[in-house]
Amino acid sequence: MRQLRLNSMRFRWVAQLIGMLVMLFGAPAVAAPLSVFADHGAAIGRSTEIFQETDGRLTLAEAAAAYRAGRFAPGDSPVLNFGIGAKPVWIRFAVVNPTSTPAPMRLSIETAWLDQVDVYFQRNGQTVATVQIGDVKPYAQRPLASRFFVVPQHFDPGVSEVFMRVETPDPMVLPIYLLSPDALRVRQTQQELSYGIVYGFLLALMAYNAILYFSLRSSRYLRYSLYLAMFVAMNVAYTGHGFAWLWPESVQWQQWSNPLLMLLFGVSGLLFAIRFLDLRVYFPRVRRGVLGFCMTFGVLLGAAILAGSQKYALLVAFSFAFLFSGLMLFLGIISVRSGQKPAKYFLIAALAAMVGAMLTTLSVWGFIPHNTWTFRAVEIGMLVDATLLALALAYQMRIGQEERLRAERLAQLDPLTGLNNRRAFYDKTSPLWAHAIRHAHVSSVMLLDIDHFKQVNDAHGHAHGDDVLKALANILRHSVRQGDVLARWGGEEFIVFLPETGQHDAIALAERLRAEIADIRISHATGAIAVTASFGIAQKQDRHATLDALIAAADECLYQSKQQGRNRVTGNPDLEYAPQ
Repeated sequence: MRQLRLNSMRFRWVAQLIGMLVMLFGAPAVAAPLSVFADHGAAIGRSTEIFQETDGRLTLAEAAAAYRAGRFAPGDSPVLNFGIGAKPVWIRFAVVNPTSTPAPMRLSIETAWLDQVDVYFQRNGQTVATVQIGDVKPYAQRPLASRFFVVPQHFDPGVSEVFMRVETPDPMVLPIYLLSPDALRVRQTQQELSYGIVYGFLLALMAYNAILYFSLRSSRYLRYSLYLAMFVAMNVAYTGHGFAWLWPESVQWQQWSNPLLMLLFGVSGLLFAIRFLDLRVYFPRVRRGVLGFCMTFGVLLGAAILAGSQKYALLVAFSFAFLFSGLMLFLGIISVRSGQKPAKYFLIAALAAMVGAMLTTLSVWGFIPHNTWTFRAVEIGMLVDATLLALALAYQMRIGQEERLRAERLAQLDPLTGLNNRRAFYDKTSPLWAHAIRHAHVSSVMLLDIDHFKQVNDAHGHAHGDDVLKALANILRHSVRQGDVLARWGGEEFIVFLPETGQHDAIALAERLRAEIADIRISHATGAIAVTASFGIAQKQDRHATLDALIAAADECLYQSKQQGRNRVTGNPDLEYAPQ
């Protein structure tokens, strides 16, 4: 019995060896079989033979006969690429299992948009398994839950053949991998982690700018959020995440989502550029041209969809995407040349996005090798683009805030003297007055007026009168305390609010100012003149219910100073006053 078992094992190994020799030498131009134990971390395109249909659909038997007749050509690159609207393709390769037990493997086609993929597993010319997949079928019908087309298969000992027929109007890009279940799991985990980083970053930026829009009501933030949202939507559509997560039963939307979302992404980007670069103001004719460009391609895509032609819809979408990148770059260049500082960020961002989009487009069309870096270049470019545009928006926000603050400061400053104007005086004294009322703290107001100022203007001109006002403002600015509020009240009048200051100390300060003003000499064309000022002081009392009431009391004291000969300080006679 032991001898019979040994003979049986020898016979089986001899049969397998003969089968392998037949596979290797019985057909012309046979690629070396793929071992189930070899590391196939790279796409297996060079280990395949390919044949494109030209005269109608072939059956499996007809395709196998064409292979035996030597009509299949060897794969010339790791990732097979036939472009948009290619004829259906047959792909054949062999798998060898040198062990005595079946080996579980995963055949993975890492393209998410193939319409129909028929996979046939054969041994010794007999079909042992058939799988039909594609995105024309609901997602739930896939043999394994994956955004790609993954087929599980146990390869029996010896040599097996795999025939695949692929048909799609989309770009026929075929990165085919043969992996063990564990290797496929690791590969998919790495991919999903990388997409998690990309989507997380973009969604965070999108949410942040949406919040800015609701806070600031500036449409540039809304358009930027829409631009990011359209990129994420487009990306989840062509990577297969959308079919797996969002619309697993909507086969019709799956067919048209890629071209439609590509167009919407580009349109949203151009609408953002129009607002960010203020094309309505700087380049109104260019703005009209951009809108016309979007409308033209929108009409072309709509016509392709109505005609039911996925091929032409994709050609329109890819052409738009290619021109969109160049148009964004053009808008950045002309805006930089017009002197817009934030446009520098936009230009670099547009360049990064253009390079990424072009690499991905060219790899999908088959003009350059297709690999992870070229296929995902659009995502890398978009991450750079999104980051730089976020910085540009932050820069614009900072510039806007600085301009608003500058405008507010200018609105509160007297343009001649640089002192606070009446509006600023009320804004700054309002909390001080409220505090003094609430806590019954003493406060005073000082009003001063230049004596005979009209005569100065009449005798020496208004320009010299302005010099007098500026000289007086300079004395006041350097004499009042940091907590006091100084303002030009109007004409030749000035006002000082003195918190925590009684009438006695306020009069003392006024006397020093009066003497200092009387000592100055203001030069003019024929010499120099001296000026004097009259002061009125009022201290807050119970009868002063408002700040205006206190100011009115100080104005009454100022009037008394002028009536009594000018160049003097007058306070409320009802309060105790010790002359200095």
